[in-house]
Amino acid sequence: MSRYTVPAVRAVQNGQEIFLLFIPAKLLNDLPLKVEQFDAAKPYDDESQGYQRSAEKNRARRFARYLGAPDAVSPTAIMLNDRHSQTKYDPKSQTLTFDSQGKPIFNYDGQHRELGYRFRFDEDDAFGEFPIPVVMTRGMGKLTEMLQFRTINSTAKGVPTALVNAILAKLQATKGDDQIDSSSQRGVVCYKVTEAIAKDPESPWYRLIALPNERQWGKRDLAEDPTRENTRVLKANSFVDALRPVYDYLSMHKIAASLDDRAQQITEVVNEFWSAVKGKLPDAFARPNDYALFRSGGVGPLHLVLRDLMIKMHEGRRPYVKDEFLTMLAGSDLLGNAEFWESTNEDGARIYSGKANWPDLAKRIIRDIEEGALV
Repeated sequence: MSRYTVPAVRAVQNGQEIFLLFIPAKLLNDLPLKVEQFDAAKPYDDESQGYQRSAEKNRARRFARYLGAPDAVSPTAIMLNDRHSQTKYDPKSQTLTFDSQGKPIFNYDGQHRELGYRFRFDEDDAFGEFPIPVVMTRGMGKLTEMLQFRTINSTAKGVPTALVNAILAKLQATKGDDQIDSSSQRGVVCYKVTEAIAKDPESPWYRLIALPNERQWGKRDLAEDPTRENTRVLKANSFVDALRPVYDYLSMHKIAASLDDRAQQITEVVNEFWSAVKGKLPDAFARPNDYALFRSGGVGPLHLVLRDLMIKMHEGRRPYVKDEFLTMLAGSDLLGNAEFWESTNEDGARIYSGKANWPDLAKRIIRDIEEGALV
């Protein structure tokens, strides 16, 4: 068992202990630090479910190379949490003692810097004395830790919105709807819908969405495993964003009160609608990688079309089910012509790429549906 003692300044913010300290790189390398990463395969209430992205080793190695410069400085603190309150603080000497064989200490912000420090130390033992700034809380629960991560990163560039929504979804599943402020409810519900349809083998979108901490496959990935073809073709962020008009319309009618009920009802409507679209465009669903229909420039406009259909179907007291959607779409040429949606078709849907063009494509499809109904 190895114990390490370092100088530390202690403070208390609203009952929460916080320590400011510097840890030599060789000590950081010895401590049982842990990063809890989000796993889309695990349910929200799984005790081992994490909330951070997978580390990007290339990013950490770039930081390690920077640290090799003779004038390199790194003043940004790593945020740690001693969840189990196992460290010992001596107020007289103002020192904090760590046990390298103890329970994990959780890194809830700064995993790439931590990994970069480790890489640099592996390359050069002399780096072991480099002082690393640390802010450490003690005794903070996992849920609070997770919310701190969300607060720190929710507006940071590069942190996926879908991951933030997944964190909030875990909070809602654990603590209830009251924990989610009104400005975040749409994101949570739309994320739950996205996750549900991506995991449901009966959904037209089964395995087509890359959930948080799942990357879209590249050419090398497909070469390694051809079964990955036509999976993870769209990022979760894009589908969540495209669900907004559907959520807003259904919420306006107050069809469901609880967030879970809203998510379930929207999931059912979206699945029924896309099942109808699949019935109209089976060739596209057989090879989604080849069609703009499965990019944000296809999903966004189609959900605007869905909102328009729901308005008309609500007025006509028609249920939101596949057969009724098929009836509504029966005369549409654009939703019956797979060629229009081919990614290589320079005169097709691809010319509407970009979110600003979603309304234009949606209006064109709605007009096409209306004109087809008159024939």
